[in-house]
Amino acid sequence: MSRQPMLRLRFVGRLTIGLLGVATALLLAPSATAQPEVDANNAITAAWQAGGGDTGPLGPRSGDVYPVGAGFAQNFASGKVFFTPETGAHAMQGAILEKYESVGGPADSDLGFPTIDEGPGRAPDSRNTTFSAADNPVIFWTPATGARVVRGPINAAWDKLGGSSGVLGVPAEDETYNASTVSQKFTGGEVSYDSRAKTFTTMPPDLAGQLADLSIPDDPVAA
Repeated sequence: MSRQPMLRLRFVGRLTIGLLGVATALLLAPSATAQPEVDANNAITAAWQAGGGDTGPLGPRSGDVYPVGAGFAQNFASGKVFFTPETGAHAMQGAILEKYESVGGPADSDLGFPTIDEGPGRAPDSRNTTFSAADNPVIFWTPATGARVVRGPINAAWDKLGGSSGVLGVPAEDETYNASTVSQKFTGGEVSYDSRAKTFTTMPPDLAGQLADLSIPDDPVAA
Protein backbone atom coordinates (compact mmCIF):
# COMPACT_ATOMS: atom_id res chain seq x y z
CA MET A 1 0.00 0.00 0.00
CA SER A 2 1.31 3.43 -0.87
CA ARG A 3 2.16 6.02 1.76
CA GLN A 4 -0.72 8.39 0.77
CA PRO A 5 -3.61 5.92 1.39
CA MET A 6 -2.00 4.96 4.70
CA LEU A 7 -1.97 8.60 5.79
CA ARG A 8 -5.63 8.93 4.81
CA LEU A 9 -6.58 5.91 6.92
CA ARG A 10 -4.70 7.26 9.92
CA PHE A 11 -6.40 10.65 9.55
CA VAL A 12 -9.87 9.10 9.30
CA GLY A 13 -9.16 6.93 12.33
CA ARG A 14 -8.00 9.88 14.41
CA LEU A 15 -11.01 11.95 13.29
CA THR A 16 -13.40 9.15 14.30
CA ILE A 17 -11.76 8.82 17.71
CA GLY A 18 -11.90 12.59 18.16
CA LEU A 19 -15.60 12.76 17.32
CA LEU A 20 -16.34 9.89 19.69
CA GLY A 21 -14.48 11.74 22.42
CA VAL A 22 -16.48 14.93 21.84
CA ALA A 23 -19.76 13.01 21.86
CA THR A 24 -18.82 11.26 25.10
CA ALA A 25 -17.85 14.55 26.72
CA LEU A 26 -21.17 16.11 25.72
CA LEU A 27 -23.09 13.18 27.16
CA LEU A 28 -21.20 13.33 30.43
CA ALA A 29 -21.26 17.13 30.76
CA PRO A 30 -23.87 18.72 33.07
CA SER A 31 -27.01 19.77 31.23
CA ALA A 32 -27.00 23.46 30.30
CA THR A 33 -30.71 23.53 29.50
CA ALA A 34 -33.06 25.74 31.49
CA GLN A 35 -34.55 24.21 34.62
CA PRO A 36 -37.43 26.55 35.52
CA GLU A 37 -38.71 24.42 38.39
CA VAL A 38 -35.26 24.41 40.00
CA ASP A 39 -35.05 28.20 39.60
CA ALA A 40 -38.52 28.54 41.11
CA ASN A 41 -37.63 26.31 44.04
CA ASN A 42 -34.46 28.29 44.73
CA ALA A 43 -36.24 31.65 44.56
CA ILE A 44 -39.19 30.54 46.69
CA THR A 45 -36.90 28.96 49.28
CA ALA A 46 -34.81 32.13 49.46
CA ALA A 47 -37.91 34.30 49.95
CA TRP A 48 -39.31 31.95 52.60
CA GLN A 49 -36.02 31.82 54.50
CA ALA A 50 -35.65 35.61 54.32
CA GLY A 51 -39.07 35.85 55.98
CA GLY A 52 -38.07 33.60 58.86
CA GLY A 53 -38.51 30.09 57.45
CA ASP A 54 -40.42 27.67 59.66
CA THR A 55 -40.82 30.27 62.40
CA GLY A 56 -41.84 33.11 60.05
CA PRO A 57 -45.36 34.19 59.08
CA LEU A 58 -45.71 31.47 56.44
CA GLY A 59 -44.73 28.62 58.74
CA PRO A 60 -43.36 25.28 57.50
CA ARG A 61 -43.54 24.03 53.92
CA SER A 62 -46.55 21.98 52.88
CA GLY A 63 -45.48 20.03 49.80
CA ASP A 64 -43.16 20.80 46.92
CA VAL A 65 -43.02 23.56 44.33
CA TYR A 66 -45.60 23.00 41.57
CA PRO A 67 -46.41 24.67 38.23
CA VAL A 68 -49.41 27.00 38.09
CA GLY A 69 -50.40 29.24 35.20
CA ALA A 70 -47.29 30.77 33.66
CA GLY A 71 -45.23 30.23 36.81
CA PHE A 72 -44.89 28.23 39.99
CA ALA A 73 -46.15 28.18 43.57
CA GLN A 74 -45.50 26.47 46.88
CA ASN A 75 -47.88 25.97 49.77
CA PHE A 76 -46.98 26.72 53.36
CA ALA A 77 -48.84 26.19 56.61
CA SER A 78 -50.11 29.79 56.61
CA GLY A 79 -49.96 30.95 53.01
CA LYS A 80 -48.41 30.54 49.58
CA VAL A 81 -45.46 31.88 47.61
CA PHE A 82 -45.86 32.48 43.86
CA PHE A 83 -43.02 32.85 41.36
CA THR A 84 -42.25 33.80 37.78
CA PRO A 85 -38.84 34.91 36.48
CA GLU A 86 -40.35 38.33 35.66
CA THR A 87 -42.07 38.98 39.01
CA GLY A 88 -39.87 37.07 41.43
CA ALA A 89 -41.11 35.15 44.46
CA HIS A 90 -43.82 36.81 46.57
CA ALA A 91 -45.92 35.64 49.50
CA MET A 92 -49.63 35.96 50.22
CA GLN A 93 -51.76 34.90 53.17
CA GLY A 94 -55.22 35.01 54.64
CA ALA A 95 -58.02 37.06 53.09
CA ILE A 96 -55.92 38.50 50.26
CA LEU A 97 -54.83 35.01 49.18
CA GLU A 98 -58.43 33.79 49.45
CA LYS A 99 -59.64 36.69 47.27
CA TYR A 100 -56.92 36.07 44.68
CA GLU A 101 -57.82 32.40 44.42
CA SER A 102 -61.57 33.10 44.43
CA VAL A 103 -61.24 35.09 41.20
CA GLY A 104 -59.04 32.45 39.57
CA GLY A 105 -55.55 33.00 40.97
CA PRO A 106 -52.55 32.88 38.64
CA ALA A 107 -54.03 30.24 36.33
CA ASP A 108 -57.61 31.36 35.70
CA SER A 109 -57.77 35.09 36.44
CA ASP A 110 -56.35 38.02 34.48
CA LEU A 111 -54.64 39.57 37.50
CA GLY A 112 -51.29 37.96 36.76
CA PHE A 113 -48.78 37.12 39.50
CA PRO A 114 -48.03 39.15 42.64
CA THR A 115 -45.29 41.74 42.17
CA ILE A 116 -44.75 42.47 45.88
CA ASP A 117 -45.12 40.51 49.09
CA GLU A 118 -48.39 41.08 50.87
CA GLY A 119 -47.78 43.93 53.29
CA PRO A 120 -49.28 46.85 55.19
CA GLY A 121 -51.18 49.52 53.26
CA ARG A 122 -51.28 53.21 54.13
CA ALA A 123 -54.69 52.98 55.79
CA PRO A 124 -54.71 51.78 59.42
CA ASP A 125 -54.76 47.98 59.80
CA SER A 126 -54.81 47.48 56.02
CA ARG A 127 -52.95 44.97 53.84
CA ASN A 128 -52.37 44.89 50.09
CA THR A 129 -50.68 43.11 47.20
CA THR A 130 -50.11 44.40 43.66
CA PHE A 131 -50.20 42.21 40.54
CA SER A 132 -48.51 42.02 37.15
CA ALA A 133 -51.47 42.58 34.78
CA ALA A 134 -51.16 45.63 32.52
CA ASP A 135 -53.90 47.59 34.30
CA ASN A 136 -52.03 47.59 37.64
CA PRO A 137 -54.46 45.63 39.81
CA VAL A 138 -54.25 45.57 43.57
CA ILE A 139 -56.06 43.53 46.20
CA PHE A 140 -56.66 45.73 49.22
CA TRP A 141 -57.93 44.49 52.59
CA THR A 142 -59.11 45.97 55.87
CA PRO A 143 -60.91 44.15 58.71
CA ALA A 144 -64.03 46.25 58.11
CA THR A 145 -64.26 46.05 54.31
CA GLY A 146 -62.66 42.71 53.45
CA ALA A 147 -60.46 42.04 50.43
CA ARG A 148 -61.32 43.98 47.26
CA VAL A 149 -59.78 44.12 43.79
CA VAL A 150 -59.13 47.64 42.44
CA ARG A 151 -57.81 47.96 38.89
CA GLY A 152 -57.72 49.85 35.60
CA PRO A 153 -59.32 53.31 35.40
CA ILE A 154 -60.73 53.05 38.92
CA ASN A 155 -57.32 52.27 40.37
CA ALA A 156 -55.77 55.14 38.39
CA ALA A 157 -58.40 57.54 39.75
CA TRP A 158 -58.08 56.21 43.29
CA ASP A 159 -54.32 56.69 43.15
CA LYS A 160 -54.70 60.23 41.74
CA LEU A 161 -56.99 61.10 44.66
CA GLY A 162 -54.53 59.88 47.27
CA GLY A 163 -55.16 56.15 47.41
CA SER A 164 -56.16 54.59 50.70
CA SER A 165 -54.95 57.61 52.65
CA GLY A 166 -56.87 60.05 50.42
CA VAL A 167 -60.41 61.36 50.34
CA LEU A 168 -61.92 58.14 48.94
CA GLY A 169 -60.56 55.96 51.70
CA VAL A 170 -60.45 52.21 51.05
CA PRO A 171 -62.50 50.06 48.64
CA ALA A 172 -65.78 48.99 50.20
CA GLU A 173 -67.13 46.85 47.35
CA ASP A 174 -65.90 45.17 44.18
CA GLU A 175 -66.30 46.80 40.76
CA THR A 176 -69.68 46.72 39.03
CA TYR A 177 -70.42 47.16 35.33
CA ASN A 178 -73.29 48.85 33.50
CA ALA A 179 -72.82 48.87 29.73
CA SER A 180 -69.65 50.93 29.11
CA THR A 181 -69.39 52.19 32.69
CA VAL A 182 -67.40 50.60 35.50
CA SER A 183 -68.00 51.79 39.08
CA GLN A 184 -66.60 51.07 42.51
CA LYS A 185 -67.63 52.21 45.97
CA PHE A 186 -65.12 53.30 48.58
CA THR A 187 -65.59 54.17 52.23
CA GLY A 188 -65.38 57.86 51.30
CA GLY A 189 -67.27 57.93 48.00
CA GLU A 190 -67.64 56.31 44.59
CA VAL A 191 -65.82 56.47 41.24
CA SER A 192 -67.29 55.60 37.84
CA TYR A 193 -65.59 55.60 34.45
CA ASP A 194 -67.38 55.57 31.09
CA SER A 195 -65.05 54.02 28.52
CA ARG A 196 -67.08 55.40 25.59
CA ALA A 197 -67.22 58.99 26.80
CA LYS A 198 -63.79 58.64 28.46
CA THR A 199 -65.03 60.55 31.48
CA PHE A 200 -65.14 60.05 35.23
CA THR A 201 -68.04 60.76 37.54
CA THR A 202 -67.67 60.69 41.29
CA MET A 203 -69.38 60.96 44.62
CA PRO A 204 -68.76 63.56 45.95
CA PRO A 205 -69.22 65.15 42.49
CA ASP A 206 -66.46 67.72 42.86
CA LEU A 207 -63.77 65.01 42.86
CA ALA A 208 -64.32 64.41 39.14
CA GLY A 209 -62.65 67.73 38.32
CA GLN A 210 -59.38 66.39 39.71
CA LEU A 211 -59.56 63.48 37.25
CA ALA A 212 -60.20 65.48 34.07
CA ASP A 213 -56.58 65.27 32.89
CA LEU A 214 -56.13 61.59 33.80
CA SER A 215 -55.24 59.69 30.62
CA ILE A 216 -56.84 56.26 30.29
CA PRO A 217 -56.12 53.92 27.33
CA ASP A 218 -58.97 52.91 25.03
CA ASP A 219 -58.88 49.41 26.49
CA PRO A 220 -59.80 49.83 30.17
CA VAL A 221 -58.02 46.58 31.01
CA ALA A 222 -54.76 48.15 29.84
CA ALA A 223 -54.87 51.26 32.01
